[in-house]
Amino acid sequence: MNYNAETIRESGFYSSAKWLKTRDFIRKRDKMTCQLCGDWTAERYEVDHKKELTWENVSDWDIAYNPNNLWLLCFECHKRKTREDKKYNNRTFY
Repeated sequence: MNYNAETIRESGFYSSAKWLKTRDFIRKRDKMTCQLCGDWTAERYEVDHKKELTWENVSDWDIAYNPNNLWLLCFECHKRKTREDKKYNNRTFY
């Protein structure tokens, strides 16, 4: 089976009570301010996993729920980071 972030989203992870409680904690801890650009006036924010959430680590508390692996980003910074992560992860290194 081909697992990806979309299937994690579709699995209900992001609507679970455990995630919603964690998400709300991160929003409060980061004072609804983007941790990359400092924007506190954005209309949309995303709680982002610094180390990417995958099916291999979705059950690992240190990745999925650990506040040290989570930060609040405005939608634009999150989009830019996700694009950079994909670009970086698709490279071949020798």
